[in-house]
Amino acid sequence: MQETYQKIIFQKEADQEIKRAEAEGRDADFSNQTIQELNFSEKEIRCGLNFKNTVFLGSLYLGKSSIIGDLTLEGAVINNTLYIGEIKITGGLIASRMAVKNSFNAVGSNVGGLVNIEKAHIQGFLSLNKANIIGNVNAKSLQILSMETDSGVIKGDLNMQAAKIQGSLDMEMGYISGLADFQKINIWGFFNLSNCKIMEVLIMRESYIKGESLFEGLECEERIVSF
Repeated sequence: MQETYQKIIFQKEADQEIKRAEAEGRDADFSNQTIQELNFSEKEIRCGLNFKNTVFLGSLYLGKSSIIGDLTLEGAVINNTLYIGEIKITGGLIASRMAVKNSFNAVGSNVGGLVNIEKAHIQGFLSLNKANIIGNVNAKSLQILSMETDSGVIKGDLNMQAAKIQGSLDMEMGYISGLADFQKINIWGFFNLSNCKIMEVLIMRESYIKGESLFEGLECEERIVSF
């Protein structure tokens, strides 16, 4: 029986595809590919990035970069870290069904459209501290799980301290194996934690929710709430 081997994309080839996409006025397309590891930190990318169903053997770094368009990670598998701290995305972050094997750090990120992480599966923490999101955040059935490493356990925490969401935040049916920290969060739409399971503490000190807050069926070890 003949075996088929898929080509692995490396940094140089990815850089070339982005240059072509910028010149042709289209998204850089890496969908359904296998990629070793990419580092686009502190770069201006004048097109959207499409990583739909892409497998990363290592990490994806986009810290302090800017993207003109959408960042699509729908169905992607990242076998190490996803770091997009202080990123600027003019479009949306589309990452439903994404799997991250070693934490997702989006601290200080700026997203000009929606964020869709519905049914995403993250081992380690998810940080959206100080994020600024123009659209809605769909985090239905999001799973955040603790993970063991050689140096210890990375708790499956959700950190959204001082995040600003100009739409709604929907986390219905989510599962968080650590704590959920929403201190000083600002949500202009509704906030839905219905049927969400938080294994440790829910923290909502000095939080502002303009729309309706939904907590029906919420399970957590303890609630620390003050508005």
